[in-house]
Amino acid sequence: MINLELSYRPVKMDDLGTICSFPQSAEELFFMFSKAEYPLTASQLQEAIENRFDSTVVLLDNKIVGFANFYEVKEGKHCSVDNVIVDGSLRNKGIGKFLIESMEQITIKKYNAIEIHISCFNTNTNGLLLYTKLGYIPYEIEKWTTSENQSLPLIKLKKVISIA
Repeated sequence: MINLELSYRPVKMDDLGTICSFPQSAEELFFMFSKAEYPLTASQLQEAIENRFDSTVVLLDNKIVGFANFYEVKEGKHCSVDNVIVDGSLRNKGIGKFLIESMEQITIKKYNAIEIHISCFNTNTNGLLLYTKLGYIPYEIEKWTTSENQSLPLIKLKKVISIA
């Protein structure tokens, strides 16, 4: 865990270049944004942001270190998280946990929703371990076909969150 203060805020267009530098390989980009082409460009990311909700960055000492958004919002019911990524040089330090918990807070405060959903490919071991550690439970496996016509299991997880 990092002992420094983390915060979050809505994404700004000036942030796109930094976020685009986070995926270090085609596989990492696929885990973050399966429909994008590597390397991630600001125009690909901007298009995703325009079609999503609450694109959010995590800051560490005013430096962008994480990003996520919602691809689906059902007010009073659930929000579905997508495009999750943390700066590769700062992984396994609690930033991913903070990012997901921040998205949970947005789910509760802005949408009064009681569940949060997240999907993760079966080959994304670090993502699956993080989400289950945070209390997410698998509820469905969907067959996903890649652009190379390969089939991959996409594991859908959810967590009931309490509105306090």
